Amino acid sequence: MKIRFFAFVSAILMAGTMYAADKVAYLNMEKVFENYYKTVQENYQFELQKQNFEERHTIMRDEYQSSVREAQRMEADSKNELLSQAAREDNQRKLGILLERLQVKRDELMQFRQSGMQELQNARNAAEEELIRSLTDLVKRYAKEKEYTHVYEVSGRSLNRVPFLMVYPEELEITDAVISFINLGHESELQEARGKVEALKKRVEESKPQAIE
Repeated sequence: MKIRFFAFVSAILMAGTMYAADKVAYLNMEKVFENYYKTVQENYQFELQKQNFEERHTIMRDEYQSSVREAQRMEADSKNELLSQAAREDNQRKLGILLERLQVKRDELMQFRQSGMQELQNARNAAEEELIRSLTDLVKRYAKEKEYTHVYEVSGRSLNRVPFLMVYPEELEITDAVISFINLGHESELQEARGKVEALKKRVEESKPQAIE
């Protein structure tokens, strides 16, 4: 009975010693990701691609809507009793041709929108995967240099948006230190990319038509 008791106590002490040797830290990976200089650079490139897609889509949409108005005008002329029978028939013939072209333009517009959005999403996903791989390696390198045995991610959430880790010792969070580490030597690149993103967003916002009060 005593042997078993001392064996049990010894196991507890050993477990305590192993736990005491652990060096634990907590990291908000979402914040790290958003403040990584390569992420901000990718955000700028994505905004450029998105703006180009939206501008092309707007041109195609405006062309389609212009054709719709032309079709409506022809339909009205084909029924206008003030015009000659020949003129009405000519408008009716042209209307049939235009309606066929309208269907083609409509299909082209829908296809462009669907494929364009899918391409944007695929490019975004590929870029994010590469950034996450890069950041994971950097975090592991930082943890190794600082001799952390465990780094827990605190920004993750469940499907109902509840944080996986709701309570933790915030004094052990290393988020800001990791952000400094991953951007070391690239501070100017980070600021430059941020400036480009803000300037691009501002231009897009200013180009939007103003609402009439």
